[in-house]
Amino acid sequence: MIISIGGSVSTGSTPWIDIISAYNEVQVMDGELRLGESGLYDIISKIYTQQTPTQEEFFNVKKTLIGFGEKLPITSRIAFSFLHRLPGASPAIINKVNEYRKGRRSYDTRLPGFLSCTKHMLKELELLLNNTNNSDAHTRKIKTQQLMSTYFSSLQKCISNDKKVVFDQLFTPRLLFDMHYGCIMPETLSNVKIVVVRRDPRDQFIDLVLKRKKRYHTMKPCEAASHFVNEYLPRYDRMSAMLENCDPSKVTDVWFEDIFFDFETALSKLEKLADLKTRPSVFHCFDFSDAFAKVKMYEKGSFSKETDFIKDRMHSHLYKY
Repeated sequence: MIISIGGSVSTGSTPWIDIISAYNEVQVMDGELRLGESGLYDIISKIYTQQTPTQEEFFNVKKTLIGFGEKLPITSRIAFSFLHRLPGASPAIINKVNEYRKGRRSYDTRLPGFLSCTKHMLKELELLLNNTNNSDAHTRKIKTQQLMSTYFSSLQKCISNDKKVVFDQLFTPRLLFDMHYGCIMPETLSNVKIVVVRRDPRDQFIDLVLKRKKRYHTMKPCEAASHFVNEYLPRYDRMSAMLENCDPSKVTDVWFEDIFFDFETALSKLEKLADLKTRPSVFHCFDFSDAFAKVKMYEKGSFSKETDFIKDRMHSHLYKY
């Protein structure tokens, strides 16, 4: 079994991954595995819904996935990280940096065998695409499910043959909450369980600004809050719809805040989803003091006007303390 744990930027997936990693039957891959950003899930969803992706779409996915296996030199990583946080950098330069950085992710180093498994999957995917017109709707669905099941099983075995494997960001929210394909992906992946990590958007916004992510720190606070709401309100509305409509045995959600305010309920939910049977006795050893300092940041006075604006616009997505 594969367990995908992830949320939007600064929603607190890491503490939940640390908690799940304490179970003896679980192995966690170091770092993220953002396969969806290659366009793979879009192609799979199209095939599953009786659409026919173009050859150009396939070759773009092929090129991107193979590029994901390659390493980005450390000097480039440092330079790009500095440039990305530099106020005044032009959007054109930032976009070029992002495109190059996204194309080199060292997945074959973090996940030895990634390139071999991926190249084999791509050959099978190309065969499937070339024969889509020769099969009926039911057959296409079955073949799509088999292809993805085999691929993810092979990635799992790159980590462990006998343990459940956790991948961070295997399904990024931007893709998982897509209005067309969001609920289709869980159907195509029989051996994957999906955990969506949520967070009160007021604290998420402040964290993004303080960490200088998404370039909100370069904007006036009121402008940054408006950008945040415009981006995340529709996404979180789709997230709520997806969680209501998807099979709860495959997809569930927990909140970052649950660690401190509803831990037992949230943990039991994860144990049921992932069939975790033996609870470890080491949770009291976890030091989440730094994480707890990120709870109710909006009450500390900073960005009060902006968080009130977010509260008013996104009231249905606030954490219920």
